[in-house]
Amino acid sequence: MQKVTWLHRLGLFSAVVALGLATTTVAAHADGYDTPRSATARGAGSTYAAGLAAAEQRARQAVLAVGHDCTPGTYSAMLIYSSPGGGTWVFDSTHNAMCVD
Repeated sequence: MQKVTWLHRLGLFSAVVALGLATTTVAAHADGYDTPRSATARGAGSTYAAGLAAAEQRARQAVLAVGHDCTPGTYSAMLIYSSPGGGTWVFDSTHNAMCVD
C-alpha cells in the first residue's frame, strides 16, 4: 500500500510540474530563435531516473533532427509503465524548444 501512495504522490507532483511548464510563457528571441518545435518520444530504463532521461534524450534528439540550432527548451513527461518491483520504467516525454528556421 505504501508504494501505491508514493507513486500516487509522484504522479500528482509530475502533473503539477507539467501544468506549470505548460502555462509558463516563452520569451521571444530577437536572435533568430523564432520557430517553435516539439516532439514526443518514449524511453525506458531500469530505474526511474534512467527511464526519464532516456525519454527526454530521445525527445530532444527528435527536435534537433528538424531544427539544428535550438534553445534548451522545456520537458514534460508522463509515466507510462513501471514493472512490479521497479525493474522497468517507461516514460513518454515531450520536448518544446525555439529553433532557428
